[in-house]
Amino acid sequence: MKTKPLLEKLKDNWPIKALCVVIACLFYIFNRYTSLEQKSVPVTLKVIQDGEMASSTHIPSSVSVTIRTSAENISKITSANISAQLDLSWMTQEGSYDVPISIDLPSDIIEMTPLQVTVYPEKIKVRLERNTLRAVKVQPQIAGQPLDGYEIESIQCEPEFVSIYGPRSIVQSVESISTEEIAASEKSAPFKQKSKLMNINRMIKIIGQEECEVQVKVDYQEGLQEFKNLPILLKNIPTDFECESKASASIILRGPRLIMEDWTPNPDTLSADLREIDKEGTYTLPVSVLIPQEFHLESVSVESVSVRVQARPPAEVVDETLPGATFNQSESQL
Repeated sequence: MKTKPLLEKLKDNWPIKALCVVIACLFYIFNRYTSLEQKSVPVTLKVIQDGEMASSTHIPSSVSVTIRTSAENISKITSANISAQLDLSWMTQEGSYDVPISIDLPSDIIEMTPLQVTVYPEKIKVRLERNTLRAVKVQPQIAGQPLDGYEIESIQCEPEFVSIYGPRSIVQSVESISTEEIAASEKSAPFKQKSKLMNINRMIKIIGQEECEVQVKVDYQEGLQEFKNLPILLKNIPTDFECESKASASIILRGPRLIMEDWTPNPDTLSADLREIDKEGTYTLPVSVLIPQEFHLESVSVESVSVRVQARPPAEVVDETLPGATFNQSESQL
């Protein structure tokens, strides 16, 4: 008898009562989730692009994973076992795509209740291009200067070229691959050194090489120096002739600066050769320049010299039997 009145009471205004139950459940759920603790952790983003295509646009190195759970569970959340991936390996056509990020959670986090997980950003826009291979030049980076008076004459790399691999437009834009800095400070002799190749673009890969051997040739620094008013020496004058010249000239030499600064011209640096003279007269003779083999003659102010040649006068002979008497050798022959 009492059960019937209870059922009748439940049936009274039942839509309103059902609505109240729904509202109460919603309040319960709302209260439970608004009381959750929240924690965001950075997670390294692993990009999988081992297929024909690769991204030519920048991809962030990490994403933010936000986890909401109870206060007692929130302290257990770390990024150690959470992984994020962007898988591009399945794509086969060039173009722009919005690729979703997938998250892998360890079992101890998955079993937490309640649990909400979000990742930012959820998708990444990428421009995919076909991978290509290309050979580019190795560019050594030299730091510092050799000793004063020395200079770097040449730089050679072994290997001279390396192959790079990556998205088509990125690979085509790379002109060279640099090495780590090679110190040339205070050097005065050739040297060689192994140096790592520097890949500053993580979108490309250097194939088969991590370092190269760099040979640096250091030698004397070249300079120009002028030597002024050098006398022109008359050489190989025949014994029957005599001549005199006060001609001089200036020369400009190119060569190792340190050696040239310490060099002093010899008396025969400039000369004119009279070996072929066989009679009196005025001759125009070429000027010869004698310099060390380390030097190169840039210019000489005088290329020829005019020389007046005349017969040497007979030598006077002294007759010792007649004190004070002298006579020409030609007269004594008569």
